[in-house]
Amino acid sequence: MINHSRLIRSSAVILFTMLFALVSAPGISVGQSLKEQIIGTWRLTSIYNEEKGTKTNNYGDNPLGLLMFDRSGNVLQFLQKPGVPKFVENNRPKGTDAENRAALQSLTGGFGTYTVDGDIVTISWVASSFPNRIGTQEKRTYKIDGDKLVTTNPTASSGGTAYATYTRAK
Repeated sequence: MINHSRLIRSSAVILFTMLFALVSAPGISVGQSLKEQIIGTWRLTSIYNEEKGTKTNNYGDNPLGLLMFDRSGNVLQFLQKPGVPKFVENNRPKGTDAENRAALQSLTGGFGTYTVDGDIVTISWVASSFPNRIGTQEKRTYKIDGDKLVTTNPTASSGGTAYATYTRAK
């Protein structure tokens, strides 16, 4: 004879376990705040700047980039335009002025700490390839939809406002 109450309890335990596993999976945002969802590594898929009505793609049509947030409040960002010519000498300090200029203008990188308040992420820069950022705080808007992160940075290092889209790295 089937024990209905035991069957119902077993089914409830299985259902609860499956629901918990689904909600705990990376990229699932059911009931999670931005502070919880932002943790992890994000790959840049697109970025452009807009200033005085003009859009520019400082990192080209296929930009490279990573954005990483850890649970301890550290952030690391690296953006680069692909296809930058290699230095003639395989020695970074011996690069020519033109090689160094091309390399520096093709990338932006830095790290620091971050805090989250609603959909605003404040980054406190500790180090940056753009020295003017070091020791400053920047407020950016972040929106996450599943594995997609959309950012708006009104204080872009190249001027104007930067609009970027990332996908969660797997």
